[in-house]
Amino acid sequence: MLFSFKRNNEKVSDKTDCFKGNLLQQFDEANLRLQYKCAHWLERKTAHLSRKSWIVILICFIVFTSGCSIYVMIGSFSETTASVIPITPFAKSINTMRTGDERDKIKVSISKAEFEKTVRFRKYMDSLGRSPTGKKLQDSIMQYRPGLLDSLTIVENYYHSQFKN
Repeated sequence: MLFSFKRNNEKVSDKTDCFKGNLLQQFDEANLRLQYKCAHWLERKTAHLSRKSWIVILICFIVFTSGCSIYVMIGSFSETTASVIPITPFAKSINTMRTGDERDKIKVSISKAEFEKTVRFRKYMDSLGRSPTGKKLQDSIMQYRPGLLDSLTIVENYYHSQFKN
């Protein structure tokens, strides 16, 4: 049964990949059309320029861009009052989650009554698995709370570790 679901998922992903591919292809075609139109317009506007005028335009462009670059470089070295981005410290929010180091510092003890409740709940979960109707209930609980039994194990191990130290 799982195999048939897997097949359907692959068909859906193939359709989405095809759709994405077509969409990207349409964007590429639109981009190429725009580039062609711009190049054709520029070609029409500069068709009357001679070789000498092209050389003059190129030299002017090189002089202008290199002049701007040199101005920026000299300005960055010679400026005494640098415009520095101000650094402001972050304020720690009240509702932040604690990291592992801070959790280790906090010593929380589990009382015997709380531990007995977790043991009783684990026994209840185990007893549910023995009958067919209980198995359905256990499966629904595990579906809505997938890490529940792992959490119970962690709590039990933590309780036992309290007495080892």
